[in-house]
Amino acid sequence: MNTMPEILALKRDGKELVTEDFQYICKNIDAIPREQLGAFLMACQINGLSPEETSNLTSSMLAAGQSMQIEPGRVDKHSTGGVGDKMSIILAPALRAAGATVPMLAGRGLAHTGGTIDKLEAIPGFNTGLTMEEMKRNPCFISRQTDDIAPADRILYAIRDITATVPQIGLITASIISKKAAEGLEKLVLDVKCGSAAFMQTKDEAVELAKSMVRTGTSLGMQVTAQVTEMDNPIGRMYGNSHEIAESIDCLKGCGPSDTMELVLAQADSLGYDIRSHLKDGSALHEFRQMCLRQGVENSVIDSLVENPWSVLPKADLIVEISSTASGWISQIDALTIGQVLCNLGAGRTGVTTSIDHGIGAELIKGIGEKIENGEPWIRFDINSEMDEELIQQIQDSIDISSTEVHKTSRILQIITSP
Repeated sequence: MNTMPEILALKRDGKELVTEDFQYICKNIDAIPREQLGAFLMACQINGLSPEETSNLTSSMLAAGQSMQIEPGRVDKHSTGGVGDKMSIILAPALRAAGATVPMLAGRGLAHTGGTIDKLEAIPGFNTGLTMEEMKRNPCFISRQTDDIAPADRILYAIRDITATVPQIGLITASIISKKAAEGLEKLVLDVKCGSAAFMQTKDEAVELAKSMVRTGTSLGMQVTAQVTEMDNPIGRMYGNSHEIAESIDCLKGCGPSDTMELVLAQADSLGYDIRSHLKDGSALHEFRQMCLRQGVENSVIDSLVENPWSVLPKADLIVEISSTASGWISQIDALTIGQVLCNLGAGRTGVTTSIDHGIGAELIKGIGEKIENGEPWIRFDINSEMDEELIQQIQDSIDISSTEVHKTSRILQIITSP
């Protein structure tokens, strides 16, 4: 078996590492000096990881931690993140209503992208820190990764974040798929976003990542579908933590924005479940209530949340509306700008230890394809202090107005079922 310096030398020189090399790293992750782990990640960034190396790293990360038993009907989804991406909160209970078991591990927000865990923690009492035993006996949950699930990923990701090695496709693949495989899934759907507000800026990059994850997930025994979706424009009408919970409840009542529901329905369909009737008859909303109850929310809070979300959810007091400076049809809204502004206002984290304000958010008054007049408000912000002129100007510059009618198009750009 190679030592760590030998492994580093091999990868430095562009040689292919074998299963034992990755197993050594993942099993000894706590003992290996961080300098060596940083050197390993940089060698991977520079020289790349082959499909075989990616699969071997993923399986080694999985084997070094705890995992749930693979069972038929266990399904999940993963999104690479975006602005207004609240589909997990809608999809998980809807899938449960259709008969699936949904063991969903989710994350916090990163930079301008919102995180499912942050959003759920806007609900008073919602426990996002389930233990492995609690997960195993729970038919539908959304919780954080525990220290026992793919522990090497937790350490490697933290080092990637400070060594400029986050963008490496093999490392991204191993990080995502090792955690999803630990859930014991039969099927997995991936929402790989591309565009100005996505991690992958171009469709080609998104397709490359999607194929890598499909290939690797398939090698671990899961049925994997990847949907490459547009992330230039924000999703839905609500952005921010409490705001997206409120919109998710609307969606579970069957009255959500069309672009949000397009993605939710497509994800459910790819997993083999038709959730449309469950959104109409209230059973999806019932399963959301049950999920909240199992994860620590009191019955009275759930009742109020479902009846009137803003009677429970925190919401900032100061309202600021931004108006259009031209007349016509809205052709584009820069999701990156909206996400960055919300982050800077306190809805997201600007550092590892930064706290967030769940009550800060925004609501889209006018969306893509809608006609708007000069001086008419198109977005409303709920904030805690006055918005300075620079931020207001950034938001005003984030909307494009066309003199001719604009038609909305599908967010789904490509579907990948094999590498």
